[in-house]
Amino acid sequence: MDPKEAGEAAYLLANGQGKTRATRQGIAKPASRWSLFFLSAGEESLMSLMARIGQRTNVGQEIRLADIEADAGFHMGIFENIHNQLSPATMALSLKEYSGKYYGAVGLEWLKKVVANRQAIASKINGLIQEFINKLAIANATGQIIRVARRFALVAIAGELASHYGLTGWEKGESFSAAQKCFNVWLDAFGSEGNREDRAILAQVRAFFESHGASRFDNVRTPNNERVLNRAGFYSTDDEGYRVYMVLTEVFKKELCLGFEPRIVVRVLMNEGWLRPAADGLPTHKPRIRGVGTPRVYKFTDKIWGGE
Repeated sequence: MDPKEAGEAAYLLANGQGKTRATRQGIAKPASRWSLFFLSAGEESLMSLMARIGQRTNVGQEIRLADIEADAGFHMGIFENIHNQLSPATMALSLKEYSGKYYGAVGLEWLKKVVANRQAIASKINGLIQEFINKLAIANATGQIIRVARRFALVAIAGELASHYGLTGWEKGESFSAAQKCFNVWLDAFGSEGNREDRAILAQVRAFFESHGASRFDNVRTPNNERVLNRAGFYSTDDEGYRVYMVLTEVFKKELCLGFEPRIVVRVLMNEGWLRPAADGLPTHKPRIRGVGTPRVYKFTDKIWGGE
């Protein structure tokens, strides 16, 4: 897939609605709609694919296309058990051979059973989803994580139904267990502490100061230093020797907030104590700086150097 189209494809497939288009007469065509689960078996994650063209994934894309590392942790690639095969390679070839012969057979039988029992399934499905989520022990998880967990739950339930109908040969609970393992692999990579977007914002802001904290800020006592190129703001020094950075508003919007809504960035930074509010409670200050005037700035605390 073209990396330029990958991010949009994740939204398009997951949101279940195509783009609205017009006929030659200018009349809007009915938009295509669908509801599906989709799987990409590519060797690259969406994040690495988009990084090739200098783009960054956002959280909406990451939770719509959950990235699972294809390594079961048993030195056999994706497999935990190769079932008397000579090697993981022969196991893979065997699966390819038999799936090529019999693909779709179990799926059709499963679908017939589900349709025949749809009312009974519909009455239980929410309880089964909650049962799966309870097993994950993620009671305090964010809405982003719960949203992904619900999709894993549906996969687990589909597998358990297939076993119940005698279509798999698996023991009861195996489908739940397998889906739970895959979810935990995803969660380990995605992160469970706080909102993913908030953590991305904090990481981006910290990276800005790590890269430019020593080179793009003027000392408020001696501003207009010719050695400071592409000035991002000013700094003073507190009683403990820490630099107090003051970032100009346009730099803040264009660089620190790159890819995010500035108001959301301000909220996250205020909540984390990274921004020092003014006396009136607003996030910006207007200090008087000799030879410069009273620029509007965002004043940062030393928490930018702490843990996330």
